[in-house]
Amino acid sequence: MDIKERAREQLNWLERILHKLPGFKGYYERELRRDSDRLQREYILKQQRKVKSGMNKLIQAAARAKDFDLLREYDLFVREIDRSIGALRYADQGYSGFFDLVKIREPELDRVYEQDALAMDAAETLVAEFKKLSAAPLDPSGLVSLREALARIDDLFEKRTALLKGVDRGEGK
Repeated sequence: MDIKERAREQLNWLERILHKLPGFKGYYERELRRDSDRLQREYILKQQRKVKSGMNKLIQAAARAKDFDLLREYDLFVREIDRSIGALRYADQGYSGFFDLVKIREPELDRVYEQDALAMDAAETLVAEFKKLSAAPLDPSGLVSLREALARIDDLFEKRTALLKGVDRGEGK
């Protein structure tokens, strides 16, 4: 069950009555999209920050072991995850405002929402791959799967941004 469905199920009695009023349903759906978009991005950021925090511990272990090549590789990955966190934090929101030049309609918003759901799955994969890396002895080869999972998140958010900017519909950049 996705976030939007859970939110719909948690309507209180007043919200259920208001939902039947003309015009309120559309307003409510937009607010629901905004909230679900924010919650999904916060979840992905939380997963990425969890991996970053764990990587800092691995960096300390590599420093104690005086393995400078491994230390450099781990540090490069932390920089990659920092860049990804920054891009995600400031990514376009999953809706368009009333005066926005590029209007995002329901079908596009649904596609954006699908991208967000896939990114959430990729974030869970990132954490799972990190757990494998941290359980194994210090080794830079474990970063390959982490980089792939992080690249998957970044790729999904690039596609999401293209959808929100109307690039795939030929409306602009």
